[in-house]
Amino acid sequence: MIFDLTDDQRALVDTVEKLAGSAAAKRPHSASAEAAAAGMRARWQQMAELRLGGIVIAEKDGRIGMTMTETILVCEGLGQSLVQEPFITAAVVAPKLTERCTAAAVRSAQLRAIGESSVRIALACDETILDFDPARLLSRAEEHGGAFRISGAKELVIDGATATHFVVTAQHAGRGPNAFHVAPSQPGVTITPVRRLDGGWLSRVAFDAIEVEEPLFESEKSMTHIERALDHGIVALCTEAIGLMNRMLALTARYLLTRHQFGKAIGSFQALQHRFAKMVVAAEQSRSATYMAATAPTDDDAQTRKMEVSAAKPLVCRNGRAVLEASIQLHGGIGTTDEYELSRYVRRMLAIEKSWGDAIDHEKIGRLAG
Repeated sequence: MIFDLTDDQRALVDTVEKLAGSAAAKRPHSASAEAAAAGMRARWQQMAELRLGGIVIAEKDGRIGMTMTETILVCEGLGQSLVQEPFITAAVVAPKLTERCTAAAVRSAQLRAIGESSVRIALACDETILDFDPARLLSRAEEHGGAFRISGAKELVIDGATATHFVVTAQHAGRGPNAFHVAPSQPGVTITPVRRLDGGWLSRVAFDAIEVEEPLFESEKSMTHIERALDHGIVALCTEAIGLMNRMLALTARYLLTRHQFGKAIGSFQALQHRFAKMVVAAEQSRSATYMAATAPTDDDAQTRKMEVSAAKPLVCRNGRAVLEASIQLHGGIGTTDEYELSRYVRRMLAIEKSWGDAIDHEKIGRLAG
């Protein structure tokens, strides 16, 4: 089977690479939550001008309506340049959640706002730190006189520090789990920034009897829609990890060709060539598994989708760690220093490994689905 890009896809890749390279060059590697948020908003505006925020939104809702193929091309390009804008949460997960909204008016208005990049929605669904299970909910949504109030807390919300809105999961009393729109500025919402390993920011978000509008989904289908959106996000994260691996391979290859010992480049030593070849194989295995999973979220067969996605994430986690460990070892001590580019890719890979479930979590999910 031959896989090749169309002219439009090549143009998209070129555009993303130029944008990503420019954005990465301007980002300080150590910044406060406020400074990081200010810089993100400026770079997000550049993405908005290129209409990347609405890449997966259908044409009938005023956007581009591209497939997961184009989405993973964007994510891989962002990963190679270490661009950490909230593309995956705001432009992949949020539209996939919103397009399944029960209320047509809410669905249409939110999709247009997402496509215009005027809102950045973060999914607040995880209530534990040690493992990942969006279906295990302690947050409660109580109905009083036709109004809804949510109480609870969400841990380690990805891109929560820069979100303009949250989609919050909670147990709707007597009706099962559901999701609700919440604005960070509402009285009773407390956001605590949490520094991430790679220098970015997560958030702990607490809700103290805040008022919300009606739930987004029909009760019996809510977790199906939430898990579907998360699966799209996990595939996008895996693709970003492939971009990281590609860059680590490039940095390692350059080092092996320029570092000399005993009068010759260390890349000429056969043992190091074999080690590097294993890194390339690991990256390509990850690409194959991710591309397989990327076709699964388009299918309404939830069991097949879960199996494919939860097969790809552990493989990417293990192979990503193998690539980063080999990269550091082949570089020697310089690979661990903050000043050298490789160390930032290493930290980002480790952060992705723990995002929306690590290898152990997804191996459990895969066994349950299979």
